[in-house]
Amino acid sequence: MKNVPVLASIILSIIFSAVAGFVYFVLLHEQGSMFYIFAALAFIFGPFIAGLMSINWSEGNKLGKALASGTIVFIVVFILFFIMYSVTPLFERTSVQLPKYCNSFSSGNHPNPTLAYNLSGVGTGVLVASDDKTVVVAIIDYNNTPYPSTVYIANKNDGKSIHRIDFPDNTIVATIYEGVVYIYDDKLGYSINAHTGDFEKTILKIDNYGGLSQSNLPILPSSSGSNWYLETTAVISSWYIDGKVISRPHLTMNGIAFNCFIDGKTGEIIQI
Repeated sequence: MKNVPVLASIILSIIFSAVAGFVYFVLLHEQGSMFYIFAALAFIFGPFIAGLMSINWSEGNKLGKALASGTIVFIVVFILFFIMYSVTPLFERTSVQLPKYCNSFSSGNHPNPTLAYNLSGVGTGVLVASDDKTVVVAIIDYNNTPYPSTVYIANKNDGKSIHRIDFPDNTIVATIYEGVVYIYDDKLGYSINAHTGDFEKTILKIDNYGGLSQSNLPILPSSSGSNWYLETTAVISSWYIDGKVISRPHLTMNGIAFNCFIDGKTGEIIQI
Protein backbone atom coordinates (compact mmCIF):
# COMPACT_ATOMS: atom_id res chain seq x y z
CA MET A 1 0.00 0.00 0.00
CA LYS A 2 2.95 2.34 0.52
CA ASN A 3 3.59 2.50 -3.21
CA VAL A 4 -0.04 3.14 -4.22
CA PRO A 5 0.38 6.97 -4.40
CA VAL A 6 3.49 6.58 -6.57
CA LEU A 7 1.77 4.04 -8.83
CA ALA A 8 -1.25 6.32 -9.15
CA SER A 9 0.96 9.28 -10.08
CA ILE A 10 2.67 7.19 -12.77
CA ILE A 11 -0.60 5.95 -14.28
CA LEU A 12 -2.22 9.39 -14.30
CA SER A 13 0.87 10.99 -15.85
CA ILE A 14 1.09 8.33 -18.55
CA ILE A 15 -2.56 8.99 -19.34
CA PHE A 16 -1.79 12.72 -19.56
CA SER A 17 1.10 12.10 -21.97
CA ALA A 18 -0.97 9.64 -24.01
CA VAL A 19 -3.78 12.16 -24.36
CA ALA A 20 -1.25 14.76 -25.58
CA GLY A 21 -0.04 12.24 -28.14
CA PHE A 22 -3.61 11.44 -29.20
CA VAL A 23 -4.37 15.11 -29.78
CA TYR A 24 -1.24 15.52 -31.90
CA PHE A 25 -1.55 12.35 -33.97
CA VAL A 26 -5.32 12.08 -34.38
CA LEU A 27 -6.91 15.49 -33.88
CA LEU A 28 -4.15 17.69 -35.30
CA HIS A 29 -3.07 15.16 -37.96
CA GLU A 30 0.60 15.46 -37.00
CA GLN A 31 1.12 19.09 -37.93
CA GLY A 32 4.87 19.60 -37.93
CA SER A 33 4.61 23.09 -36.44
CA MET A 34 2.89 21.65 -33.35
CA PHE A 35 5.26 18.75 -32.73
CA TYR A 36 7.50 20.37 -30.12
CA ILE A 37 4.57 21.69 -28.07
CA PHE A 38 3.04 18.26 -27.69
CA ALA A 39 6.44 16.59 -27.32
CA ALA A 40 7.07 18.92 -24.38
CA LEU A 41 3.70 18.00 -22.88
CA ALA A 42 4.41 14.29 -23.22
CA PHE A 43 8.16 14.11 -22.45
CA ILE A 44 8.56 16.97 -19.94
CA PHE A 45 5.24 17.85 -18.33
CA GLY A 46 4.11 14.24 -18.02
CA PRO A 47 7.17 13.14 -15.98
CA PHE A 48 7.11 16.45 -14.06
CA ILE A 49 3.49 15.90 -13.06
CA ALA A 50 4.32 12.35 -11.96
CA GLY A 51 7.15 13.62 -9.77
CA LEU A 52 5.03 16.42 -8.32
CA MET A 53 2.17 14.10 -7.45
CA SER A 54 4.59 11.61 -5.86
CA ILE A 55 5.97 14.35 -3.62
CA ASN A 56 2.49 15.47 -2.56
CA TRP A 57 0.96 12.03 -2.12
CA SER A 58 3.76 9.78 -0.85
CA GLU A 59 5.62 9.48 2.41
CA GLY A 60 9.22 8.69 3.24
CA ASN A 61 11.85 9.37 0.58
CA LYS A 62 9.72 11.75 -1.48
CA LEU A 63 12.55 12.98 -3.71
CA GLY A 64 13.61 9.46 -4.63
CA LYS A 65 10.04 8.44 -5.38
CA ALA A 66 9.52 11.59 -7.46
CA LEU A 67 12.61 10.87 -9.55
CA ALA A 68 11.63 7.23 -9.97
CA SER A 69 8.06 7.99 -11.04
CA GLY A 70 9.18 10.74 -13.43
CA THR A 71 11.80 8.46 -14.97
CA ILE A 72 9.29 5.64 -15.47
CA VAL A 73 6.85 7.97 -17.21
CA PHE A 74 9.61 9.32 -19.46
CA ILE A 75 10.66 5.78 -20.45
CA VAL A 76 7.07 4.78 -21.23
CA VAL A 77 6.58 7.89 -23.36
CA PHE A 78 9.84 7.17 -25.21
CA ILE A 79 8.66 3.61 -25.91
CA LEU A 80 5.37 4.95 -27.27
CA PHE A 81 7.30 7.42 -29.45
CA PHE A 82 9.47 4.57 -30.76
CA ILE A 83 6.40 2.47 -31.55
CA MET A 84 4.64 5.28 -33.43
CA TYR A 85 7.64 6.35 -35.50
CA SER A 86 9.65 3.16 -35.92
CA VAL A 87 7.35 0.16 -35.44
CA THR A 88 3.91 0.99 -36.85
CA PRO A 89 5.35 2.27 -40.18
CA LEU A 90 6.90 -1.16 -40.73
CA PHE A 91 3.41 -2.50 -41.37
CA GLU A 92 2.32 0.37 -43.64
CA ARG A 93 3.85 -0.89 -46.85
CA THR A 94 3.01 -1.39 -50.50
CA SER A 95 5.16 -3.57 -52.74
CA VAL A 96 4.80 -4.42 -56.41
CA GLN A 97 5.83 -7.82 -57.71
CA LEU A 98 8.11 -7.56 -60.71
CA PRO A 99 7.21 -9.78 -63.66
CA LYS A 100 9.71 -12.26 -65.07
CA TYR A 101 10.52 -10.02 -68.04
CA CYS A 102 12.12 -7.52 -65.62
CA ASN A 103 15.52 -9.16 -65.77
CA SER A 104 18.06 -7.39 -68.01
CA PHE A 105 18.23 -4.88 -70.83
CA SER A 106 17.86 -5.95 -74.44
CA SER A 107 20.02 -4.59 -77.25
CA GLY A 108 17.28 -2.23 -78.50
CA ASN A 109 16.94 1.51 -78.03
CA HIS A 110 16.52 2.83 -74.52
CA PRO A 111 14.76 4.38 -72.72
CA ASN A 112 11.14 3.67 -73.61
CA PRO A 113 9.78 6.82 -75.36
CA THR A 114 6.91 7.05 -72.84
CA LEU A 115 9.47 7.48 -70.04
CA ALA A 116 12.10 9.52 -71.88
CA TYR A 117 13.05 12.98 -70.64
CA ASN A 118 15.71 15.14 -72.27
CA LEU A 119 18.00 17.11 -70.01
CA SER A 120 19.78 19.96 -71.71
CA GLY A 121 23.52 19.33 -71.88
CA VAL A 122 23.18 15.90 -70.30
CA GLY A 123 21.12 13.65 -72.54
CA THR A 124 17.97 11.60 -72.50
CA GLY A 125 17.08 9.63 -69.40
CA VAL A 126 14.18 8.11 -67.56
CA LEU A 127 11.83 10.51 -65.78
CA VAL A 128 11.55 8.93 -62.34
CA ALA A 129 9.63 11.64 -60.47
CA SER A 130 8.41 15.21 -60.96
CA ASP A 131 6.25 17.98 -59.60
CA ASP A 132 5.41 21.47 -60.86
CA LYS A 133 8.98 22.74 -60.48
CA THR A 134 11.38 19.80 -60.29
CA VAL A 135 12.24 16.63 -62.18
CA VAL A 136 14.28 13.59 -61.17
CA VAL A 137 15.90 11.93 -64.19
CA ALA A 138 18.05 8.80 -64.32
CA ILE A 139 20.71 8.30 -66.99
CA ILE A 140 21.50 4.58 -67.15
CA ASP A 141 24.41 2.73 -68.72
CA TYR A 142 22.41 0.03 -70.53
CA ASN A 143 25.45 -1.86 -71.81
CA ASN A 144 27.36 -2.74 -68.65
CA THR A 145 26.05 -4.76 -65.72
CA PRO A 146 25.00 -3.97 -63.03
CA TYR A 147 23.89 -0.97 -65.15
CA PRO A 148 25.39 1.99 -63.26
CA SER A 149 23.32 5.15 -63.31
CA THR A 150 23.48 8.85 -62.62
CA VAL A 151 20.45 10.58 -61.12
CA TYR A 152 19.91 14.27 -61.85
CA ILE A 153 17.65 16.70 -60.03
CA ALA A 154 16.77 19.57 -62.35
CA ASN A 155 14.58 22.65 -62.57
CA LYS A 156 11.59 21.94 -64.74
CA ASN A 157 11.43 25.40 -66.31
CA ASP A 158 14.98 25.76 -67.62
CA GLY A 159 16.19 22.15 -67.43
CA LYS A 160 19.17 23.19 -65.31
CA SER A 161 20.60 20.42 -63.14
CA ILE A 162 20.99 21.36 -59.48
CA HIS A 163 22.25 18.03 -58.15
CA ARG A 164 23.59 14.70 -59.39
CA ILE A 165 24.30 11.40 -57.68
CA ASP A 166 26.16 8.44 -59.18
CA PHE A 167 24.93 4.95 -58.31
CA PRO A 168 26.63 1.61 -58.99
CA ASP A 169 23.38 0.10 -60.28
CA ASN A 170 19.96 1.14 -61.57
CA THR A 171 17.73 0.31 -58.61
CA ILE A 172 16.37 3.82 -58.19
CA VAL A 173 13.28 5.02 -56.32
CA ALA A 174 12.22 8.65 -55.94
CA THR A 175 9.46 11.05 -55.00
CA ILE A 176 9.11 14.77 -54.23
CA TYR A 177 7.25 15.96 -51.13
CA GLU A 178 7.01 19.46 -49.63
CA GLY A 179 10.07 20.70 -51.49
CA VAL A 180 12.21 17.69 -50.66
CA VAL A 181 13.42 15.08 -53.15
CA TYR A 182 13.64 11.62 -51.60
CA ILE A 183 15.89 9.27 -53.58
CA TYR A 184 16.80 5.68 -52.80
CA ASP A 185 19.42 3.47 -54.39
CA ASP A 186 17.69 0.28 -53.29
CA LYS A 187 17.70 0.74 -49.48
CA LEU A 188 20.20 3.63 -49.26
CA GLY A 189 18.29 6.90 -49.00
CA TYR A 190 19.02 10.59 -49.61
CA SER A 191 16.91 13.68 -49.00
CA ILE A 192 17.74 16.74 -51.09
CA ASN A 193 16.24 20.21 -51.28
CA ALA A 194 14.23 20.35 -54.51
CA HIS A 195 15.00 24.05 -55.05
CA THR A 196 18.66 24.41 -54.09
CA GLY A 197 20.02 20.90 -54.63
CA ASP A 198 21.55 20.86 -51.14
CA PHE A 199 21.34 17.84 -48.88
CA GLU A 200 18.71 18.37 -46.20
CA LYS A 201 20.22 19.08 -42.79
CA THR A 202 18.41 16.94 -40.27
CA ILE A 203 18.91 16.12 -36.62
CA LEU A 204 17.05 12.83 -36.95
CA LYS A 205 15.41 10.93 -39.78
CA ILE A 206 13.36 7.74 -39.39
CA ASP A 207 12.16 5.81 -42.42
CA ASN A 208 10.68 2.40 -43.13
CA TYR A 209 11.71 1.98 -46.74
CA GLY A 210 12.63 -1.60 -47.68
CA GLY A 211 13.70 -1.22 -51.31
CA LEU A 212 14.10 -4.27 -53.51
CA SER A 213 13.31 -7.57 -51.82
CA GLN A 214 12.33 -11.17 -52.41
CA SER A 215 9.46 -10.71 -49.98
CA ASN A 216 6.38 -8.49 -50.32
CA LEU A 217 6.91 -7.63 -46.63
CA PRO A 218 10.54 -6.46 -46.29
CA ILE A 219 10.33 -6.68 -42.49
CA LEU A 220 10.25 -10.45 -42.90
CA PRO A 221 13.21 -12.54 -44.06
CA SER A 222 13.52 -12.81 -47.84
CA SER A 223 11.96 -15.92 -49.30
CA SER A 224 13.98 -18.44 -51.21
CA GLY A 225 11.78 -18.01 -54.29
CA SER A 226 12.66 -16.26 -57.52
CA ASN A 227 10.12 -13.44 -57.30
CA TRP A 228 11.27 -9.87 -56.72
CA TYR A 229 9.28 -7.04 -55.19
CA LEU A 230 9.90 -3.30 -55.21
CA GLU A 231 8.44 -1.20 -52.44
CA THR A 232 6.54 1.84 -53.73
CA THR A 233 5.62 3.58 -50.47
CA ALA A 234 7.59 5.02 -47.60
CA VAL A 235 6.96 6.69 -44.24
CA ILE A 236 9.79 9.14 -43.59
CA SER A 237 9.86 11.37 -40.51
CA SER A 238 12.42 14.18 -40.36
CA TRP A 239 13.53 16.62 -37.68
CA TYR A 240 15.55 19.52 -39.13
CA ILE A 241 18.22 21.68 -37.51
CA ASP A 242 16.04 24.75 -38.14
CA GLY A 243 13.22 23.22 -36.08
CA LYS A 244 11.06 22.07 -38.99
CA VAL A 245 9.35 18.71 -38.52
CA ILE A 246 7.80 16.40 -41.11
CA SER A 247 5.92 13.77 -39.17
CA ARG A 248 5.16 10.40 -40.73
CA PRO A 249 4.05 11.38 -44.25
CA HIS A 250 2.92 8.42 -46.34
CA LEU A 251 4.83 8.86 -49.58
CA THR A 252 4.15 7.16 -52.89
CA MET A 253 7.29 6.58 -54.94
CA ASN A 254 8.11 5.66 -58.52
CA GLY A 255 10.97 3.29 -59.13
CA ILE A 256 13.32 1.54 -61.51
CA ALA A 257 14.40 -2.04 -60.90
CA PHE A 258 16.32 -4.21 -63.33
CA ASN A 259 14.91 -3.10 -66.72
CA CYS A 260 11.48 -1.93 -65.58
CA PHE A 261 9.85 1.28 -64.44
CA ILE A 262 7.19 0.99 -61.72
CA ASP A 263 4.55 3.70 -61.31
CA GLY A 264 3.93 3.99 -57.58
CA LYS A 265 0.40 5.37 -57.90
CA THR A 266 -1.01 2.93 -60.44
CA GLY A 267 1.30 -0.05 -60.07
CA GLU A 268 1.86 0.00 -63.84
CA ILE A 269 5.10 -1.63 -64.96
CA ILE A 270 6.84 -0.47 -68.16
CA GLN A 271 9.97 -1.94 -69.67
CA ILE A 272 12.68 0.67 -70.05
